[in-house]
Amino acid sequence: MEKLPLQVHHFSAPNSTNDVVHLAGGYQNIDSRQLTIAIPVALAAICLVGFAGNVLVVAVLINNARKGRTSMINSLILNMSVADLLILLFCVPFRAAAYSKPAWTLGWFVCKTADWFLQSCLAAKSFTIAVLAKACFMYVTHPSKPVQIKHQRIAALIISIWALAFILPVPHWLFATIRDQAGKVMCIFDSPERASSFMAVFAKLYPALVYCLPVMVTFLYHCKAFRRCKRRGSKTQNLRNQIRGRRLTVMLSGVSLAFAAMCAPEWVVWLWTRHAGRDGPSPPASFVLLSQVLVFSISSVNPLIFVAMSEEFKAGFVGLWKRLVFHKPQAPPDLPAAQSPQPSARSAPPSPQEENSVQVPDKDPAEENAESPTSKTANIVLSDMEQFWHDRQNAPASIEEDPIPWEHQSDVEASARPESGRKM
Repeated sequence: MEKLPLQVHHFSAPNSTNDVVHLAGGYQNIDSRQLTIAIPVALAAICLVGFAGNVLVVAVLINNARKGRTSMINSLILNMSVADLLILLFCVPFRAAAYSKPAWTLGWFVCKTADWFLQSCLAAKSFTIAVLAKACFMYVTHPSKPVQIKHQRIAALIISIWALAFILPVPHWLFATIRDQAGKVMCIFDSPERASSFMAVFAKLYPALVYCLPVMVTFLYHCKAFRRCKRRGSKTQNLRNQIRGRRLTVMLSGVSLAFAAMCAPEWVVWLWTRHAGRDGPSPPASFVLLSQVLVFSISSVNPLIFVAMSEEFKAGFVGLWKRLVFHKPQAPPDLPAAQSPQPSARSAPPSPQEENSVQVPDKDPAEENAESPTSKTANIVLSDMEQFWHDRQNAPASIEEDPIPWEHQSDVEASARPESGRKM
C-alpha cells in the first residue's frame, strides 16, 4: 500500500502578516482515493443512525409532553436532540461532500457558514449539558418536592442558550473565505492584519468559554449529585426517589462523559492549528480526520445512551416501534341496542349458514313453568273438528246426513203443518 501524502495542513497566506492560515469547512487535503470513499460512507452511516435515534427521542419527549409529563430535564434533553438533528442534517452531508473532493466545490456561502454553524451547535450542546447537570442536582437534592414548570421560563432559557451559541463563534463566519492555495481552490480561515490582536485573544478565550468551563461545571454538579445520592432516606418513597435520581444522574453523566471525550480531539486540533508557528509541526492528517468523525458520532451515540440507561426512553422506544410496525385501523365502537341500524331492504338475504347460526332467545323460566301439559293439549285444535264446524255453519246438511237431527226436528214439523191443512 502506498504512503498517503496527507501531512500538509497549513498554507502561507499571501498579502497577510499572519504566519499560518488553516482550512475551514473540513479537511480538503485528502489525496487517497480510498479515504475519499470510506469517510463519506462512514459519515452517511453515522447520519442515518443518528437521525433515526434522535427522531425517536424527540417523539418520546413530545408524547410525554402531550400526556402532561413536562419537566426542565426533558425540555433540555429535547433541546440537545434538536441540536444533534441540526448537525446531522446541515453539517454532515456538506462535510461528506467536502471529504470526497480534493478541492472545495461547495461554493462561497457554504464555506462561510460551515464551521460557524457546526461550532454553534456544539456550543449549544455544551451549554445544554451544563444546565442539565444543574437541573439533575436540583432534582436529586429535592426529589419529592413538586416543581412548578413555567413554559415561558424554559423557552427563555433555551433561547438564551442558542443566542449565546450563535454569537460566540461569529469569527468562524467572518474570516472564512475561498482562496486559491497550492494550485487548488480551498476554503480557508484567514483573518486580516487588523484583527490579529482580537484573534490572539479569541484563540485562547473561545475554547475556555465553549468547552472547558461548561465541562468543568457539568462534572462538578454530577459529583455533588452522586454524593447526594449516597444518603439514604428513612421512608420508602424517599428511597424510590433516590433510586430514580441515581439512575438519572448516571444517564446524564454518561452523556456528559461521551461529549467531553469525543470532542476533546477536535479541540486539540483547533488549538494546535491556531497556536502552531509557521515552521512548527502540524497535526497529523489521520488525527484530524478522526477528530472530525468523532464529533459527528456524538449525535448517534446519545440516543443509544438514553436507551441503555433509561427505562422511560426504552419503554417509549418500544411503544413507538410497536405502533409503527403493528399499526392496525381500529374498528368503530359497537352501537347500543336502541340505536342499532335496521337492515335495509336492498341488503342481500342471509346465507343458509348465517340463518343456521342465528340463535333464538330463550324463554322466560316463569312462562315455561306456567304452561302445563294440560293447557297445551287444551289449546290444540284438531284439523278434522275444525273442518266439521266449518261445513255445519256454511252448508246445512240433509236429514239423513245430519249427525244431530233432533236439533232440526221442530223446524221440519212446523214446515209440514201448513201443507197438511191445504190438502184437507
